Amino acid sequence: MADPAPAVRRRVGGRFGVPEAVLRRLAADPDDKVRQAVAENPGCPPELLVVLVDDPNFHVRFAVLDHPRVDRRVHEAVCRSSDEDLRRVLAESGSFDDDIGVELLADPSAAVRAGLAANTTAAHTLAVLLRDSEPKVRAGAALNPRTTAEDRRGLARDKAAAVRMALVQSVELAEEDLQALAADRSTNVRWWLATVPWTPRVILRVLADDRSSEVSTQARIRLGLAEG
Repeated sequence: MADPAPAVRRRVGGRFGVPEAVLRRLAADPDDKVRQAVAENPGCPPELLVVLVDDPNFHVRFAVLDHPRVDRRVHEAVCRSSDEDLRRVLAESGSFDDDIGVELLADPSAAVRAGLAANTTAAHTLAVLLRDSEPKVRAGAALNPRTTAEDRRGLARDKAAAVRMALVQSVELAEEDLQALAADRSTNVRWWLATVPWTPRVILRVLADDRSSEVSTQARIRLGLAEG
């Protein structure tokens, strides 16, 4: 572990069964790949993974999340991390305790909350995120297959076009919601409605007469009609 060649120290850091004292020393190694080898070592203890959560190299930080010995302490450290992407990946994983989910629910980053919204299995968490003030978060919730018919009806009438677009691209909708979206004020929303494979023909016929040539053309192609 004191060898001047980084390649040697990497081999030591990644070797299963290496004493924890050695891993601790190599976790502070100046070579990024040595520290990454420690983070990927299946014998690395959770308390050392907590330290590596704040490593200056993102490859090291992200290796921690995939470690088989990740536990609550590591997740708490991730929630405290300044790395927004690291917190987002944790939120998207769904593999954490309920109280960690509560921390992620209060995360200041819309990207983190959006990742949580798209993947959470907790009904209460999803209900809160459906009411989030950030459109990006509500768009994430629209991608979650666990939304109810009532949730989708509200999302189909969301004030943000990004939310309505996400909904159209993610799930099949009730005819009432489809009718509303076929008259949506956003051309992009209507275009996506004409594009996704589950839009029924009755809606495509409406879109075939859309005021936007891009939307009408797309709908006519889906209907098997000639363009124009």
